[in-house]
Amino acid sequence: MERFPVLTKADLDETQCKLWDELTLGPRGFYTGGAEAKRLPDLYNAWLQFPEFGELMIKFGDVLRTKTQLPGRFRELIVLTTSAMLGARVEFDFHVPFAQNEGLSEVLIEAIRAGEVPPFADDLERVVFEANVQLLRTAMLTDGTREEAIALLGYRGVTELIATVTLYVVTAYTTNVARVKLADDFSADPGKLKDFFAGKTA
Repeated sequence: MERFPVLTKADLDETQCKLWDELTLGPRGFYTGGAEAKRLPDLYNAWLQFPEFGELMIKFGDVLRTKTQLPGRFRELIVLTTSAMLGARVEFDFHVPFAQNEGLSEVLIEAIRAGEVPPFADDLERVVFEANVQLLRTAMLTDGTREEAIALLGYRGVTELIATVTLYVVTAYTTNVARVKLADDFSADPGKLKDFFAGKTA
């Protein structure tokens, strides 16, 4: 089977229905099909298989979008870097407009896509990128990167960086294993999507 089985609401148990309703009737409803949804986008469809996990991931994502001190520019830098390094090309492509919206340069985006070290606008971009890469490769930071990250981001900022990498590692794993694709039958206003991923509430 190419992708995970597509679940409709009629297929779901009570816990799965709760996640379905959160995804279709909550703040994501404008791009998941809303109350009329017949199925969910592939990523969320995969998480329906383990709805307790899916619910945690959705809450985790909401916190990282709206409750963190780490600027959106660096969140999107982490999304692109993690997705590119783990081969989650669908997630990478999906987030390119949001990365552009947060001010990441086209040259940086294309360098990350190609697996190259990008040119950085400032030391913060460089440190976030280097920390991201080191965490994925070694689950550690070098002493120099750790100290520089703490100096520039603070202890909370470093912890938020770790959390953001973690979410998009999980997303990449799901995307790769479930063979997630961007379906033609889902569409949403690009401006609303940019606002959503920038942490703006409706």
